[in-house]
Amino acid sequence: MKKTLHRILYRTLPLEGYLRAVSRLFFLWQRLGLGRRAPETEYVYHLPQLVRAGDTCIDIGANLGYYARTISRLAGPAGRVYAVEPVAPIRKVLSRNLRRCGNTEILPFALGAAAGPVRMGNDSARENGYFGTGRNFVNEGGGRSDVEFTAEMRRGSELFARLPRLDFIKCDIEGYEAVVMEEMRPLLERFRPTVLIETGGENRPRIVRLFTRLGYAGYTLDRGREIPLSPGSTKDIIFRPGAERPEDR
Repeated sequence: MKKTLHRILYRTLPLEGYLRAVSRLFFLWQRLGLGRRAPETEYVYHLPQLVRAGDTCIDIGANLGYYARTISRLAGPAGRVYAVEPVAPIRKVLSRNLRRCGNTEILPFALGAAAGPVRMGNDSARENGYFGTGRNFVNEGGGRSDVEFTAEMRRGSELFARLPRLDFIKCDIEGYEAVVMEEMRPLLERFRPTVLIETGGENRPRIVRLFTRLGYAGYTLDRGREIPLSPGSTKDIIFRPGAERPEDR
């Protein structure tokens, strides 16, 4: 049903109208408390266990603000949220969705291991029949994509070098997470933030090794509760500094 609705909206609306419509639907679902156990939305409802008032947070791959808006509310006036989103059409709607979030700053970059212009792509319309807003990827191979964007890349370790604190990172960047997290390792070592990350394929063991070596423990969600990361899991991972337990937050 949800996919069918997305296809109809994508075929009948201009891109900005489509992006605004799907984001409105998401926030409506959230207000109604729907999808608390659905894999694609359950972690949004878990954010109160990850973010506290006064926290400094980074949302890497902020998309349309599904996480950033809730993070902003939880961090409160004393907190700070940096929403990183490189794709201009998505960022335009993101800005609208975060217009009442006074503690949030939108950064128009892709994060990576170098600085400079990059090409990004999105092939989701060919696969699903609609534009998947979270399916944008850095096109390092240079092949042709269904939808292409240009963006500016920055090093996260430099972009956030002057932060006085960093408490939470959410990262969802379609296969580029290992590159970004390894480049931001100095910040992970310095601040020991809690990290929520989407990862899969060959990147997943690479990410797990990185955080294990940094002394983090991994967890996934099971019916709204954090359980230790298991080898066969494919769900998003919550990494907590080793001395911190889920019940401590």
